[in-house]
Amino acid sequence: MTFAGLLAFLGLAVVTMDVLGGVIATSVLLSGGRLRHLLAFFGGYAAVIIVATIVLHPLLALLGAWLRPVLASNGAIGSVEVVVGAVLGGVALHQFRASRRPPGPPGRLQRRSAPRRLALWPMLLAGVAFSGTALADPAFPIAVGMASQVEHLPWRICLLVLWHLLYQAPLVTMMVIAATGRHDRLVHRLADWTAERRRVLQGALAVVLVLLAAVVLTDGIWSLVGGHEPWLRQLLALR
Repeated sequence: MTFAGLLAFLGLAVVTMDVLGGVIATSVLLSGGRLRHLLAFFGGYAAVIIVATIVLHPLLALLGAWLRPVLASNGAIGSVEVVVGAVLGGVALHQFRASRRPPGPPGRLQRRSAPRRLALWPMLLAGVAFSGTALADPAFPIAVGMASQVEHLPWRICLLVLWHLLYQAPLVTMMVIAATGRHDRLVHRLADWTAERRRVLQGALAVVLVLLAAVVLTDGIWSLVGGHEPWLRQLLALR
């Protein structure tokens, strides 16, 4: 994999970062959870992702042979970009409307309640269920496909581990905070800071999504109308 390919590979994880894991981890810590609960949660997630990666690798090789004529078409890739851009625009509109709504009653992140006893097995099962968010994300099979272009298996594994650490950076950050043993005050301060700036954060996210939607839609329409080579195909071609 070239330096440009590595930047695109890691950039894909940053752009599509899953913040839900960090939200769930914060809720667990506020409910009296500890590092072992987050490790069980992450372990359930990792177990499914490992199995899915092993299955997906040969499947992508098979699908690659079938889809090669489609991937060679600028029109087909451009159509995919138009659909993705429209979805991003819809999500941006939803975030913008959410940022305009007045704050509701305090949720779990804002409430202060006595910590309760948590079991590990439910957290493990919750991690298994949470892995569905990654499996449903198109960035995951793209990352597996890009990593599969590396010949040496140890390097391929290291790339995928690094990709998932970036992809789940909010969850990993909360695990590091929990490992310090002083997470109670930090988590409460983080929850308060997020609650106070909810509308600003959602508005900023909406702006970012609008910009991404505009770029993807423009590139897709340009490839359909003018024969431009879509950036998505250029990304998939990086080595």
